[in-house]
Amino acid sequence: MSDMKELKSVKIVPYTLMTSSVSAIWGLVFAIILLIFAGAFSAVLPSELSSFSGFLLGLGVAGLVVFPVGSFLLSITQSFLYALIYNLLVPKLGGIQIELVEMKEITKTGVIPFALIVAAVTAVFQFLIQLVFVPMQYLLIGFAGSMVTTMASITNSTMPVASMGSLGGFSALGAILNIILTPIMTFIMVFIGAVILAALYNVLAPKLGGIKIELSEKAHGFLGIDSISPVALGLIGGAIAAVFGIIIGILFLIILAIAGSALAGLVLLFVYAIGGFIVIFIAYALTAVFYNFLASKIGGFEIKLE
Repeated sequence: MSDMKELKSVKIVPYTLMTSSVSAIWGLVFAIILLIFAGAFSAVLPSELSSFSGFLLGLGVAGLVVFPVGSFLLSITQSFLYALIYNLLVPKLGGIQIELVEMKEITKTGVIPFALIVAAVTAVFQFLIQLVFVPMQYLLIGFAGSMVTTMASITNSTMPVASMGSLGGFSALGAILNIILTPIMTFIMVFIGAVILAALYNVLAPKLGGIKIELSEKAHGFLGIDSISPVALGLIGGAIAAVFGIIIGILFLIILAIAGSALAGLVLLFVYAIGGFIVIFIAYALTAVFYNFLASKIGGFEIKLE
């Protein structure tokens, strides 16, 4: 039995805590990989470069703390804002629509509703980022301009003063354009990408199986996502990545074939398709494993479906 549901809201604190914790685990994984590579590289260096080997190993060891903690802290604000913006926009734009089979498997998603809300959330987040960073960039440019102006007055030169004055006016206009245009361009690009992603999911899920989840009843009408099937998530994610890889590979094949390197194009097509599937399958499956482990400790996402 299948039923179309709309994701009305996401509980912000569990979402933020889980997303940041998964990011921290991935940070630890990358730190371990870096440490392994640093150790292997240091082992082949000559003894004359022992100090450099020690630096590499020290950097790898430091990464065991810096990467997880940094990933966790950086993810907190982004996760919090994404959940908050989503909850605020759903009453106005509608939420993500999913078809659930027996409340366990996501077999379909509404293409336009999915793309609209994802693009809108991303654009609003980008707008907030621009509000913070663009004025800071403008102030730095203004500070640099004032320094150059001061130096020019000391050396009795007028050309730098004029050029920096023009630069200051241009940077102010550029700051305004960034704040306005960047969210608009972000919305357009994310909307197109989300439409393609959702359409591919709807085509592939009935053939390969959709994302499988286990839900439980929570307070105030919320449902907890207790676990996500690693194989199902990895398979559908890898398949979508493989399709994108085939499309990109075909484009390179055409370009290289025109240039007389068809064999290189075929190799790239193979690498993009198979490599994309393998990398995304592993990444998504591991993410689900991390999620399931953390959900049993700190609780998973809590969502409201109607």
